[in-house]
Amino acid sequence: MGIQPLTMPKWGLSMTEGLVNDWLAGEGETVAKTQDLVEIETTKINNVFESPIAGTLRRYVAAVGETLPVGALLAVFADKTVSDADIDAFIADFQENFVPPEEDEAAVDS
Repeated sequence: MGIQPLTMPKWGLSMTEGLVNDWLAGEGETVAKTQDLVEIETTKINNVFESPIAGTLRRYVAAVGETLPVGALLAVFADKTVSDADIDAFIADFQENFVPPEEDEAAVDS
């Protein structure tokens, strides 16, 4: 499995960000695909994001109460054999290279 990111979903054309209301699975928990994973609030709806990944939820990146843009890193799934240092490096690399969709589109338009 390696390391897999869980990112903020995009529900609808106008969604640009979401607020993490609650985590429904704990760090270290084995999660089934389509299991309720995190409650997310947008300007239009409150919804439960089902896990698109089956595996071990190793690390929350987004805290409850945090608002993040679509595509931002919410959490990391990884085998239990993956070291914490490897997860730290993965998160740092993702965060360093992440460009929110609005900024990415603005760069293309200019």
